[in-house]
Amino acid sequence: MITGKLTYFRLVTELGVSGVRTLLRPSTLSLDDTVAQMRSIGAGAVPTAGLIAVTAGFILALVLEVQLSQVGKVEMVPSLLWVILTEQVVPVGVALIFTGRSVSAVAAELGSMQVSEEVKALFTMGIDITPYLLLPRFLGFQIMLPMVTLLGIYAALFGGWLLCGPVLRMSLSDYIFYALDGSRFTSVLVALGKSALFGFIIATTALYKGMNVRHGSREISEATTQSVVVAVIMVTLADAAVTALELT
Repeated sequence: MITGKLTYFRLVTELGVSGVRTLLRPSTLSLDDTVAQMRSIGAGAVPTAGLIAVTAGFILALVLEVQLSQVGKVEMVPSLLWVILTEQVVPVGVALIFTGRSVSAVAAELGSMQVSEEVKALFTMGIDITPYLLLPRFLGFQIMLPMVTLLGIYAALFGGWLLCGPVLRMSLSDYIFYALDGSRFTSVLVALGKSALFGFIIATTALYKGMNVRHGSREISEATTQSVVVAVIMVTLADAAVTALELT
């Protein structure tokens, strides 16, 4: 049970222990709370993520079309879109959307509960904070980020077709053929793996910053800002590290 200030390592340990206990005794986790967090953290981000994904696909297709048309290789636009969008652009883009939208909200919510002593009241009532407050929010990030990333991949590919269709006179079936020609299913697995890693990073960052708030609204504001900044930096570094390992 978490009381007082906590280190990042202790937070991760508590989440791991609570997760194992939940697997052994699923009744210890509130399904309603978890679904509510999934809706709050992820479902609300779908329209924004979809719009940005479609726009990113369209813009990237435009850039590739201009460059590849100079060497007569415009048919490579869909296949390049598949690789770039699936493995790089969409996982990072969706993670940053979650960071700006959901990390700040979770950190502020937990910080407010600490300042108003709601967390202390729960502890006094004998309620374990980790499975009651933290695990549902952690699972909300871990489940919804890969799901929204998968939706974002297809939204971005659709955005690419919005350019390839009218400009390159490419039918949807031809676009799909060229996009999948030579593509690897492992690209999707890489995207989902990255999104799971990003979800872990941003979720634990939000929980860590929020749970360590103690004194007043100013500290809530500082924790919220710090959670977003740290999450953005860590996601960027993690993406660079995973990409470097993948290409070596």
